[in-house]
Amino acid sequence: MADTIALREAAAAAEPRTLTIPAEDGTPLAATLYEAAETGRERPVTVIGPATAVPARFYARFAAFLAARGHTTLTFDYRGIGASRSGSLKGSPTRMRDWCTRDVPGVLAWAAGTFPDRPVHWIGHSMGGFATGLAHNNTLIARQLNVATLSGYWGRMASPERYRVYVLMGFVAPPLVRLFDYFPGPLMGGEDLPGPAFLEWARWCMQPEFLFSDETLSETANVARFRAPIRFAQIEDDAWGTAAAVGHMAGHFTGSIDRSIWPVRLADAKARKIGHFGFFRDEFRETLWPAALAWLESTG
Repeated sequence: MADTIALREAAAAAEPRTLTIPAEDGTPLAATLYEAAETGRERPVTVIGPATAVPARFYARFAAFLAARGHTTLTFDYRGIGASRSGSLKGSPTRMRDWCTRDVPGVLAWAAGTFPDRPVHWIGHSMGGFATGLAHNNTLIARQLNVATLSGYWGRMASPERYRVYVLMGFVAPPLVRLFDYFPGPLMGGEDLPGPAFLEWARWCMQPEFLFSDETLSETANVARFRAPIRFAQIEDDAWGTAAAVGHMAGHFTGSIDRSIWPVRLADAKARKIGHFGFFRDEFRETLWPAALAWLESTG
């Protein structure tokens, strides 16, 4: 049944197009555009902001699902990740803040400039959700859905995962990063990361206020300037994105005209497991994906 639906969706949308989009500082970012076959002038263009160390290809089926339903959708890789990576990460100066304050603003500007008559929707996975808060041009977003977007302080994570993260990020990984000059992705089940990006992330995860404790990150002021309706999907069995962790991040988006949390229960998804990454798995195309689309298309 799922295969039949997928074939119908593929027929309803154009072949994905690979693109290169400039970040705000001109760094080229690899992207893929899933164009809807039939769109009205006002149908939104949707951007999927990936999680840390997750390549854009991970979201391909979800992007095709949206395109088949009239939502032209863009996926992209942050600098140094996935198809945006060129060569070794050793010596890379990229920090996590660069993804949020340079890459995301560039992608937003491209989406708004390429589709000037259409609202821009943003779907953020984990870091991809709070990244727009730091972007100076986040007022370009008309509506945003965050999935597993959290404030990453280890102490708000579920046990025993919180202790693994505390040991890994606080003690084990930083010396390895300094030794190898990058972070080996298999240690956390993702792609390799630039050393400065991982070390900055690790520092934030050790602080109760997460990135909001970083006095060098002046862009945190942009979070309160975010205006669009924003919804945070909090996954029941996400050991990182607990209710406390998601609620803490959501609480900083004080400027949103409509801020809400969507508790995603295993029973609602007819699943035994979802976790931090599962929302975008194909098995949820008939449960979680339609619910996400319904909120994006709502006006309340």
